[in-house]
Amino acid sequence: MPAKQAEVTMVLGGLHCAACVNRAEKALREVPGVIQARVNLATRQATVSFDPTQASEEALRQAVLEAGYQVEDWSRGERRPVSSPEAEVNTARQRFLGALSLSLPVFLAMVPWLKPYFGFSHQELAYISLACTTPVLFWAGAPFFGGAFRALRHGAATMDTLVALGASAAYAYSTWVTFYPKTVAVAGKHPDVYFDTTAMIITFILLGRWLEARSRGQASQALRRLLALAPPTARVRRDGQEVEEPLERVKVGDLLAVRPGEKVPVDGVVVEGTSSVDESMLTGESMPVAKEPGAEVWGATLNQRGFLVFRATRVGKDMVLSQIIRLVEEAQAAKAPIERMADRVAGVFVPVVIVLAALTFLAWLAWGPAPALTKALVSTVAVLIIACPCALGLATPTAVMVGSGRGAELGILMRGGEALERAYRLTTVVFDKTGTLTRGRPRVTDVQAWGAWTPEQVLSWAASLEAKSEHPLAEAVAREAAARQVTLPEAVDFQAVPGLGVKARIDGRTVLLGNLAYMAREGVTTGDLEVVQQSLATVGKTSIFLAVDGLSRGVIAVADDLKPDAAAMVSALRLLGMKIHLLSGDQRQAVEAVAAQVGIRGVMAEVLPGDKARAVAQLQQQGEVVAMVGDGINDAPALAQADVGIALGTGADVALEAADLTLIRDELKLIPQAIRLARQMMRIIRQNLFWAFCYNTLAIPAAAAGFLSPALAAAAMALSSLSVVTNSLRLRRFARGDR
Repeated sequence: MPAKQAEVTMVLGGLHCAACVNRAEKALREVPGVIQARVNLATRQATVSFDPTQASEEALRQAVLEAGYQVEDWSRGERRPVSSPEAEVNTARQRFLGALSLSLPVFLAMVPWLKPYFGFSHQELAYISLACTTPVLFWAGAPFFGGAFRALRHGAATMDTLVALGASAAYAYSTWVTFYPKTVAVAGKHPDVYFDTTAMIITFILLGRWLEARSRGQASQALRRLLALAPPTARVRRDGQEVEEPLERVKVGDLLAVRPGEKVPVDGVVVEGTSSVDESMLTGESMPVAKEPGAEVWGATLNQRGFLVFRATRVGKDMVLSQIIRLVEEAQAAKAPIERMADRVAGVFVPVVIVLAALTFLAWLAWGPAPALTKALVSTVAVLIIACPCALGLATPTAVMVGSGRGAELGILMRGGEALERAYRLTTVVFDKTGTLTRGRPRVTDVQAWGAWTPEQVLSWAASLEAKSEHPLAEAVAREAAARQVTLPEAVDFQAVPGLGVKARIDGRTVLLGNLAYMAREGVTTGDLEVVQQSLATVGKTSIFLAVDGLSRGVIAVADDLKPDAAAMVSALRLLGMKIHLLSGDQRQAVEAVAAQVGIRGVMAEVLPGDKARAVAQLQQQGEVVAMVGDGINDAPALAQADVGIALGTGADVALEAADLTLIRDELKLIPQAIRLARQMMRIIRQNLFWAFCYNTLAIPAAAAGFLSPALAAAAMALSSLSVVTNSLRLRRFARGDR
């Protein structure tokens, strides 16, 4: 791995099939210094990681050009370029309409029962058809010849090669027999011409490209909507005055003003004013959120009522919106293992088709009925046209693009194809307890004291120790002490023992605060304490014991309330066939009580933070495909160990690197929804690949046997690509209840 790695993203022109993807990737990878190159047919983006000391951006651009493709846009900055569907759609539409206007007369002239109505002889109709077909082939079909020629220069073959060969073969034969009919005449009969075949091949394929471009534009709508959320300018306070600045010039620390009805331009913290902000464009939550000084605001959210002044804390690529967009883009650019398999097949598919077409021609020429040359030509052209691997190349990336975009709209961010495939195969879901199934804000419910000690004294000494700790339970004890306004003695010689408790000295006395295991380890008599712990644990409370000079002085009971949708979420996962486990470092009885409340049977309790990843690995060794759900911070090792790491986000932590799936909102119902979406995406991908393979497997022999005319083959090929994209677009309608 180089010390410094650069990444660029290009929008490529001229990509039409999986063979094009394979060729473009190969050309980029052959540039010295390139570490990784990924090309996505659906987005037409090429993402290249390279060592800038060995490779240059110009070398990458030149490699693309030499491979026969164009670089339409380029980005090395914070945001990837997005291909413009409008330009592609307009170009395809113009070429299709031009081809259609010239092809219709040719097609009608070739219909036997219509010929008498034209009043022209067979030879005159052939000349008219030639005149109409020539611009269709050489103007409307120019992109096919350009792509085929560029591929030929590099010893390669693509979909353009197949179309150019098929259309030009029919055109050349028809032109020949138009001027020299006697050379192929049978029994003195005028030979048939196939200008309609040439014209309709070009027209049908252009129709397919136009519809496909429209569909791909619809597929990328989610990402374009995200990109359009942020306002282009911000109102910045400089030298006591408000100045409207482009968003790119806003810096961390700037004071920004937002009026009612305006969008918040960047992330920040309110310093002046009160208002309510609609955050639904980021979180999906429809209820406005009240904002006052000290509250966080996110870029692209809508200020509704009041006037706000806030200080910018994150701008540019660090904004939450930018992080969401980056994750969606990465998901769309990454390739699933199933897609890489399809690309490898497509890489050898076109040369194999050309060989099959040649064999078809020779077989018909040798053993076909008269006129053998005509039959051989028609069947060969049909094989060349119908075998184009467009559907194969679009099968996976369109589904990933539409599904990941829909997921982002629902608040589900997916890291890419590999995470998708693993999520599809999940058998087990493991939950962290604190902050995941529970609210993550424990509260003190009971304080008990023994002997001459009072509950207030137990709480004050415990709070004195916990004031130096960062544990979530420590915060609960500190809040309770502040609420009761107890005085805290000074604690010195503080020591923390991870997973057990803390130790310090107060007034020269040794003070221990922690769980039952810590008391036993330090020699404190625990007989009565076990009874206390069990009684509290049966109602889901965690016990924190206080001991002074080796004697137990009291216990503090802490509870962390369950999230209201926890039980419904567990029930939904069970309906999906998931095995569910609860993983926690808390006392077993307390964990089992929480598990019982939500309906979880598998419990792994008293697990130290460093051992959570090992617990996940043990399930994997038993053959389970495991998802780990956590807060993404202290659960990072377990999230990374799991087959699928799922991080519950609350806005600021949506770009957690350890997670494969990140849920923008802290809502448990998104977990079964994410699994359903992954399953639906994989079902769509498998359907697409199945029909793409079946189409080629059945259609090529049919074309070789003479059952398909070239024009019908062109229509079927265009329809196959369109059906794959249309099937993927069904994911746009994915809703919460889908299976």
